[in-house]
Amino acid sequence: MKLSLTVEADAINVLALNMGRIAVDIDGIELANLIEMVNQNGYSLRIADRPGTLIVEDPLPPAARLSGIQCSTAHITEADNTLLYTLSHQHEDFGDCEWILYTGSGYLLHLGAWSFPVLRLKRLGLSKACRRLVVMLIRHYSTDIIHLDAFGKVLPGLATFDW
Repeated sequence: MKLSLTVEADAINVLALNMGRIAVDIDGIELANLIEMVNQNGYSLRIADRPGTLIVEDPLPPAARLSGIQCSTAHITEADNTLLYTLSHQHEDFGDCEWILYTGSGYLLHLGAWSFPVLRLKRLGLSKACRRLVVMLIRHYSTDIIHLDAFGKVLPGLATFDW
């Protein structure tokens, strides 16, 4: 869940809890203003078990949300680009175009479509550099979708290819 609020406060303390929940302690604001701002963003706010602790509930189940990241196609080789283009344009039942999608300026990889997406990418013939990129994004950002875009940002510290 991503919630963006603009409030003026004396102090804000955030504590990460399990199951993707957070506890937020805000000093110096009116409670009514906070509740109004949260409700305007489509979430519900309720008082927790302890007085003064607030909980924001998201109306969508966690499985309905996917995390994604966008980066430049400069991180893949020209051969990877050609192969991804071919795979994304297959017109057969249960083909790779169901999880590798062409966007016009790059590709969306839906990693949740396979139990072991990096192994699947290896079997399809993608380069080690491309697979390393996917592994790094999965491990560091827990991403479900990778958008390789020609207009995306180049990620620092990763290999790039000039093609």
